[in-house]
Amino acid sequence: MSPSPSQPSTEVAEKPTPVWGAALAGVALGLIILAFVGRSETEGRFDPSTIVDRSRLPQMAQEYPPVEFSTLSGFSYGDAFGSDTTPSGKAYSVPASILALSGRKISVIGYMLPLDADPQGVSQFLLNASFDMCYYGAPTLPNQFIVAKMRGGRRTRYTHTPIAIFGTLSVREERKSGRVVSLYEMEVDRVAM
Repeated sequence: MSPSPSQPSTEVAEKPTPVWGAALAGVALGLIILAFVGRSETEGRFDPSTIVDRSRLPQMAQEYPPVEFSTLSGFSYGDAFGSDTTPSGKAYSVPASILALSGRKISVIGYMLPLDADPQGVSQFLLNASFDMCYYGAPTLPNQFIVAKMRGGRRTRYTHTPIAIFGTLSVREERKSGRVVSLYEMEVDRVAM
């Protein structure tokens, strides 16, 4: 029913929503991500032999026993990055059960924070227990992440979803300016995505 000429309209004009702007920004971001890390395996952008299908996790566990991040971070160790409350050079103790993992082949599940991502893939990354620790979360302690380096400098595909890494763990402090900046490093043989 339309209003008569003597009655004012009660219809409210709809304001255009910024959907198109948001959609365009999303498409642009997606294209940038695809150009940066989303190449197919057949383009030779990374070494496909680095990737193991998740369905093979049980078989891989025989050679690379799984270790949980709750085990690796289950003890008090280090100072949060950016913390100035503890003097540099402070000594920390690592449980014998953790030290016993050094030099052993293990697997760990977590989230990848690439350190050198480019169109050819990733050869070094941090593995964290939580996605929040990767990008937007609070600073982590040195025993809450693994510095992961692909064996032989090979490159693997980047992903933001949980992965399992398989390789040889090294348990040793790395210090910069007297502060412990990492405790775990792994030479990674394969990645399950």
